[in-house]
Amino acid sequence: MVENKKNNIIINREKISSEEVNTHQNFTKILNHHHQITKRPIYKQKKFYFALLLILVVGLLIYLSEKEEQREETNNTESVF
Repeated sequence: MVENKKNNIIINREKISSEEVNTHQNFTKILNHHHQITKRPIYKQKKFYFALLLILVVGLLIYLSEKEEQREETNNTESVF
């Protein structure tokens, strides 16, 4: 079963000392946790698009070189006859 957690608010509590406040101030931990939670998705990062562009360019170059090799092979076989 799901338990509903209630927030208890203490109205007349003692003042907190500055030493106690300083012991709980860990802003680097909070910021690191925030960055981990709000990390940008991979498709919104510039590295993703750079890698995708690089893969497409390499694929295009391989395709064009294969096409050029086939064209040279057909020219060489035609000249033999």
